[in-house]
Amino acid sequence: MGYAIDPHKSWLPLLAAADSEKDPRRAQLIREVAVHMETEITGQLEPLMATLTAEPVYHFWGNGQPMVLEGRETIRGFYANMMAAGGQQFEVVVERVIADTNHVVTEGRVKQVYRGTALRAMGVTEVGGTAVSDDSLWLSDAQLITVWPADAAGKLIGEDIYFGVEPMKTLKPITASDLPPYYVL
Repeated sequence: MGYAIDPHKSWLPLLAAADSEKDPRRAQLIREVAVHMETEITGQLEPLMATLTAEPVYHFWGNGQPMVLEGRETIRGFYANMMAAGGQQFEVVVERVIADTNHVVTEGRVKQVYRGTALRAMGVTEVGGTAVSDDSLWLSDAQLITVWPADAAGKLIGEDIYFGVEPMKTLKPITASDLPPYYVL
């Protein structure tokens, strides 16, 4: 069955790209990004943090004001909070992987499910003329490019994330049947 979102497919294109990469260093970096993505989406905080350098830096662009997160404890807190709220269950539809000896770039789309209660807490009470009820489910689907710089040991220095459009502007209603059985609401 095809689902509107299937997070556990996110890292598969990266593994395929790593398997077909002839340069060992580039293959290593692509695999590190795949491990990072898998452990993030499946909510494994310690293995996720193990993919990062001692002082990672994240930049988020194109979603309103730029946001910067710096330092290991800040990044750990960001992920711990996201996982506690179930926000790590997004899907990255990877359409392109580009690698050199110090970076991986992924391009595609990011899909995220929002409960009506979460949207209402953010002040979103209506989407496209439809009222947002507490028990409703909504899916965003936004273009995404991520630059993953890496150090000499192959650990990720951070992420530079570029949204093509603000995800909240792409919301559409879905139902629980649009989610795979492992998805936790």
